[in-house]
Amino acid sequence: MNTLSKVLTPIKKVVKKVVLNTSTCSEGRFTKEAKKFPYKSELLVNSYNSNLEDKTEPPVFLTYWKERMIEGLHQNGEYSFRNILVINNPYKISPLSALMVFNTIGNPCKVEYTIKGYNGSGDYTKCDETITTLHRVPVLGLYEGRFNPVIVRLLDGNNNVIASKNIKIKTPVLNNPVHNCIKITKSSRPFSGDFIFASGGYQGGVYGFDTNGNIRFALNRVPQYYGVYLFKDGRFLFPEKKMRIPAYGNAHTVITHEMDMLGRVYRTYHQKKGMHHWAIEKEPGGNILGLSSSMHDTYMENSIIEVDRITGETVYELSMNDLFDDTYKTRNDWAHINSIDYIPAEGCVVVSMRNIHTIAKINLGKREIVWLIAKPEFYKGTNVEDKVLKPVGGHDWFFQQHGIQIVHDGTDNDPGTLRLMLFDNHTANRRPVKWFDGKEKSYVCFYTVDEKNRTVRQDKRFETPLSITRSNSEYNPGSNTVLAMCAHFKPPVDDYNAKFYEFDYNTGECINEISCLTDYFSAHTFDFNIQSMAQPLQLDTDMMPGELAQPVCLEEMPEELKTAGSMTNEVADALKFRRYGDLIQVYATDHDLEKIYLYNDDKIVYMQDFTNTTQPLKVFKTQAYFVSMPLQNIPAGSYKLAIQYLSKTYTTDYEIAFEKRS
Repeated sequence: MNTLSKVLTPIKKVVKKVVLNTSTCSEGRFTKEAKKFPYKSELLVNSYNSNLEDKTEPPVFLTYWKERMIEGLHQNGEYSFRNILVINNPYKISPLSALMVFNTIGNPCKVEYTIKGYNGSGDYTKCDETITTLHRVPVLGLYEGRFNPVIVRLLDGNNNVIASKNIKIKTPVLNNPVHNCIKITKSSRPFSGDFIFASGGYQGGVYGFDTNGNIRFALNRVPQYYGVYLFKDGRFLFPEKKMRIPAYGNAHTVITHEMDMLGRVYRTYHQKKGMHHWAIEKEPGGNILGLSSSMHDTYMENSIIEVDRITGETVYELSMNDLFDDTYKTRNDWAHINSIDYIPAEGCVVVSMRNIHTIAKINLGKREIVWLIAKPEFYKGTNVEDKVLKPVGGHDWFFQQHGIQIVHDGTDNDPGTLRLMLFDNHTANRRPVKWFDGKEKSYVCFYTVDEKNRTVRQDKRFETPLSITRSNSEYNPGSNTVLAMCAHFKPPVDDYNAKFYEFDYNTGECINEISCLTDYFSAHTFDFNIQSMAQPLQLDTDMMPGELAQPVCLEEMPEELKTAGSMTNEVADALKFRRYGDLIQVYATDHDLEKIYLYNDDKIVYMQDFTNTTQPLKVFKTQAYFVSMPLQNIPAGSYKLAIQYLSKTYTTDYEIAFEKRS
């Protein structure tokens, strides 16, 4: 018997029958321990004193605080396998998660757990493969609204069980629209994946469910309706729904959080222009490729950007305005890029541009189009006519498509060929063309591009009910199946707003159908990356990188501020004021709040100006959100707050005083 077995044998005999109700014993101990650790405000650049009623700290603060506490608990050594601390929803964002914290002092091992199956789903087992004495084990895949039976095991390096115990983890009933939103409506053979992750849409929500329709993951925060941007390692970017910047059209989110499925925030990015629709990693853990807008002109959703993963700086930007002539620049979102994929070996991307029915391959380094997939007639006589690939064989054209991606089929493509797939929404209301066939169906389409001969061939096409916007698809090479994520039915199909269809790639047979009460933006298959989430964060890095547009110091107090009257009750009722970290934020309807002023008795005035754009589209004019004034670069001191709202300037009763931290 090895040393660890000797040490834990008594535990093994005693605790096999122990059941912990973690909602009553562990959380109380954790709350008590929390008082031993300093508050989280040390992440702020400034120390504040203000009469702003609402003072909200970014979720990265809670992560930082919790990580410090967990580190302290490990050092204290109070919690052992006999006395596991189980923290429900540890970061207060992921309600179907928990974190087990304990030590096996002097006896390194790894931890495995099994969540017992429920409501038709089987047992689910995960293992933190890290051999250590300081255990922080994420528990993901719990069921909502129940005491989840969980078997916890300690394993040696040869995967022998040296101790085990039973616990129960209580989870809440989820709120609508996620609660009971999924139903299996057809199944002829087992689904090819473990879980499906869906997010976004008008009804909002971020959740994951298993192939029996049971919700096994959810966030209690609602992102921008593009949803979250899921990375391959299980992390994702969460774009704040209500923190944006006015633009020529849809206001973009300027604050995003890099998170994992525990709800732990690694970084909060501040971006001047914001992002929309889609973001991916260039490589695992590498820089982020996303979509933005040129903003210096009147065009929207027309740019590709690269964001440095560590600093948050936008290190590259390319506008489609620079690649195409003016033929189709007939509306402010003429291109409307909605998805992107990356080819690392070539430094190229493939992008979907919805409003010109076009897929493009672009060389980022050379800043040029490699080729286009579109009906050749569309580009006849334009500056990119020679870039259009020649269609070969039978070809059904796509319209206002989404979700372009490279097909990874488990084999190396022939040199000079590229396999692609997309979701053809098959509507043409944004860019009517005479060859639109009018069919009220949507499709998942597969293509092979012969780059040497500059041709494109349509390989497969799978029909679904009409999903008018959003949506995407996936191909599983292991099962040779295709998932069609139909995100937005209008009107509903069978009283459902969205569905997921799985097709056999060879036969075209629909083998599974999952129906969803809520719409969404996109969906992906996934599994929980326990190994990554078990690692402690590096707290010595900048957790709030990047920079928003900075306020300007005026040379003198403007006349409108000198003569400003007090804010009326009507204006006060239309607005909300708060401090969010190192930002002053004001909540208002799109473009109504035009300027924020900070000024003092010495006539020093800082101004945040939002009048560089106008709103040409009625559909976006009704949106309401927070605009932000950063305080990091304003000199320490005491200031009063004023605003320009609907072309009139008002003073307020709000004041803020701060001093710089050393």
